[in-house]
Amino acid sequence: MLSEYTIATVKSTVPLLAENGQAITKEFYRRLFANNPDLQHIFNMANQRSGGGGQSSALADAVFAYANNIDQIEVLVPAVQRIASKHASIGVEPKHYPIVGENLIAAIRDVLQLPDNHKALIAWEEAYNVLAQIFTATEESMYSEKETQPGGWRGFRSFTIEQIVEETPEVKSFYFKPTDGGAICAYSGGQYLGIKLTGTGDSYDEIRQYSLSSWGTEDYYRISVKAETHGAASQQLHQCAVGDTVELSAPNGQFMLNKNIPKHVFISGGVGITPLFSMLKEALASGIPGDNLQFIDCCRSAEHQIFRKELAELTASTGLDLRLAFEFGEGADWVGYLSADILNTWLTDKTAHVYFCGPMPFMAALKSILNSIGFTDDQLHYEVFGPTTEIPSTH
Repeated sequence: MLSEYTIATVKSTVPLLAENGQAITKEFYRRLFANNPDLQHIFNMANQRSGGGGQSSALADAVFAYANNIDQIEVLVPAVQRIASKHASIGVEPKHYPIVGENLIAAIRDVLQLPDNHKALIAWEEAYNVLAQIFTATEESMYSEKETQPGGWRGFRSFTIEQIVEETPEVKSFYFKPTDGGAICAYSGGQYLGIKLTGTGDSYDEIRQYSLSSWGTEDYYRISVKAETHGAASQQLHQCAVGDTVELSAPNGQFMLNKNIPKHVFISGGVGITPLFSMLKEALASGIPGDNLQFIDCCRSAEHQIFRKELAELTASTGLDLRLAFEFGEGADWVGYLSADILNTWLTDKTAHVYFCGPMPFMAALKSILNSIGFTDDQLHYEVFGPTTEIPSTH
C-alpha cells in the first residue's frame, strides 16, 4: 500500500505531467533503447516513429491516468487489463520492469530538471514499483492461464503457414498450424495473437498483434493482414509462402462479445472487420439468432470487401441483417461515409450493444454519431489497432 504522503505527492505532479507528459515519455524511450538496445526485439519500433506521438503519447496518457487515479486504482483495472494483454502478447517479463522504471524516473528527473533526491522522484519510484507489481501479477495470471489450458503454451511457439488466401488486392489470410503437430488452445472472438517475424542481419525482430479473423473448433489459427505501405511486419508477412514458419504467442485481448446482451451490432471499417467477423461467428455458434445480429461492413468498394463470400453465406443461412457501405461503386446499401441519418434508420433497436473497429478517424466519427443517435458509452465496444487505447473526441 502507498502512504498518504506518497499519494499526495504523486497527485501534486498531475499539472506538470499534463504539461510535460509527452516530453517525458519521448525522453524515456530515447534513454530506454539507448541503454538497452536488445529491447528493440520486443517493442514495436514503428510506434516510436508514428505520427502524432505514437507510443509516447499512449504512455503519457497512461502515466497521467495513473497519477490522477492513484488513490482509486480500481478505476484503472480495464486499462491495466488491456495493456497487460498487449504485454503478454509480446513476451514482457518481470525482469523488464526495473529497467523501465529506472529509465522512466530518470526521464522525469531530466525533463523537469529535478535533483536526484527530490521528493517527487522518491514518491514516483515508490508508486511505479506498486504499479509494476500489479502488471507482473496480471501478466503472470494471463501466461499461466494460457499455459495450463488444453493446447496452450507460454511465450512464443513455432507455427507453420498451411494456407494463404488472397481476400482483396491488399489483404491476405494466413492459416497457421503448430509446427510440432500438437493441439492449439481456444480463444474468444475478437481476440488477437502476437506474431514474431525474426529479424535478419542487423535488423531486430518484428512483433505485432493481429486479430484472429475466424472462430470455431478448427485446428488452425487464421489472421487476415493488410499490406501497409510502410508496414515492416505486414510487408514481410505478405512475402511469406506456404511452409514458412513464424512464432506465435497465445491468443489474448479484452475485446470480446458480451453474451449477456440479447442484440448485437457490428460495424467494420476496412481491415477492421477481422475481430468483428470472429465475434460474429462466435455469436452465431453460441445460439444468438441471426435476427438479433446486425453487421455493417464499410469499405472502399466491392473489390475491397473482405470475407464477401463468407458474409453472404452466413446471411443466407442464418438471417443475419447485413448492410454494405461503400465509398464508391455498385453493390452497396449505402454509398459514401456513414451518416447519423442512415445509421439511425438502420439501427432501430437502441438497446443493442455496438462493436466497431477500423481506422482511427473512422472510429472517432462513428462513436460521435452513435452517441448522437442514442447509444451510451456503456453500449459501445471497440478495438484500436496500435498503442492508443482511447478514441479521440471529434469535437
